[in-house]
Amino acid sequence: MNLTKTYIPRKVSVLGAARSGLAAAVYLSGRGIPVFISDICAQEKLEAVLAANGCANLSHESGAHTNRVLDADVIILSPGIPSDLPILLAAKSRGIAVWSEIELAYRFTDAVFLALSGSSGKSTTVSLLGSILTAAGVKHVVAGNIGVPLISVVPELGPDAFIVAEISSFQLENIDLFKPHVAAVINLMKNHLDRYGSEDAYYNAKKNIAVNINAKDFILINASDERLMQWVPEFSGKTTMLYFGRNVPDSNCSWYKDGAIHIRFNGRTESVLDVGAMKLTGRHNYDNASAAAIMAKAVGIGSGAIAQGLAAFEGLAYRLEYVADIDGVRYYNDSKSTTAESILCAVSAFDSNVYLIAGGRDKGCDFSIVNDALTRYVKGICLIGEAAQRMENEWTGFAPIIRADSLEVALDVVRSKAISGDVVVFSPGCSSFDMFKSYVHRGDVFNQLVHAFKRQDR
Repeated sequence: MNLTKTYIPRKVSVLGAARSGLAAAVYLSGRGIPVFISDICAQEKLEAVLAANGCANLSHESGAHTNRVLDADVIILSPGIPSDLPILLAAKSRGIAVWSEIELAYRFTDAVFLALSGSSGKSTTVSLLGSILTAAGVKHVVAGNIGVPLISVVPELGPDAFIVAEISSFQLENIDLFKPHVAAVINLMKNHLDRYGSEDAYYNAKKNIAVNINAKDFILINASDERLMQWVPEFSGKTTMLYFGRNVPDSNCSWYKDGAIHIRFNGRTESVLDVGAMKLTGRHNYDNASAAAIMAKAVGIGSGAIAQGLAAFEGLAYRLEYVADIDGVRYYNDSKSTTAESILCAVSAFDSNVYLIAGGRDKGCDFSIVNDALTRYVKGICLIGEAAQRMENEWTGFAPIIRADSLEVALDVVRSKAISGDVVVFSPGCSSFDMFKSYVHRGDVFNQLVHAFKRQDR
């Protein structure tokens, strides 16, 4: 398909009545474009969802994706739906465009995209960048995979505004013209092998974030990530390279060293912030801050605003969020953790007094990368969910392990063992869908259980 950015479809099918699909349907139907919604859920559930989101009047089907989907110029695909469904292959064979919601949003705004992807740390990094832009007084939104559909917030933004977009590999599978001014990939880790046939397929989906960039744009990569550094020959002749994570001589980069965030841009090197001024802690967060800082610098934000924005950011819910202190034991909620790498970051943020609660639906992560950190930082582990057996097989011998049938039982177990000065960290390292509706639901349940403990102690 060769559809220009000004192309307006005559009719659209939306696959998946979840957050981004519904946002696309609301926007398009509001412009007078006929929309057909297809979802595999039960009819009663779909009708309730559509009614709750102002879409009850839209044509729809439930239970399966039928050929009715093909009566469209464009199909908008929700990120949770695989791109290789037979109905989508049939659509492409007929010349029907299949777009992700980020492609749709890109086509209906003139604002400048600053897009970021990676295996972990995405939400924190885009939020840090948003905090910097707030400090600079620059018009912007933070949206995308962080929980705010792009199409719901970007169409009203003009060319003087920035869109800080968290982008997943799923969303990058079906883009056409999407072109951020700054495209960042902050890490590449073994992930989502329950969806992709190989690591290469996952990595190549991430690479799509930069497929349309040109010499006037930037690509930011993690200089400490060996797999990402293999991209340098491919992109260095096509666009301007940015790096973070370590000092890359004679390059535009940002890094953490000796207690401070440093930036080199256009040949000038400066220390922009002592990390003691930040509310976030941990080397992984200093790397996230470095990534946000160099992205801001690339679009003309001054060092003062960068420092102010990094220092002001208080962190995100469900991302190693402090919950409570009960009898001297601190509880932290890292429900957003869905990778082995996020477990590694979570337990490494504390001294050697951590009780870890982990587990959920297995995504095929390499849990062995946490082994050394378990020995160094973790006093005990309690495992829940479908991945518990594989995690136990991998981690036996590195820290004492107990299995639990539920999150509530797991908290009871670690509470009975933890003493004053210890830390309980809920960092699942897996998706939530075996036991919970989402990572938010999972995190809310954790918080409720911890606060119930605290009330019992009064």
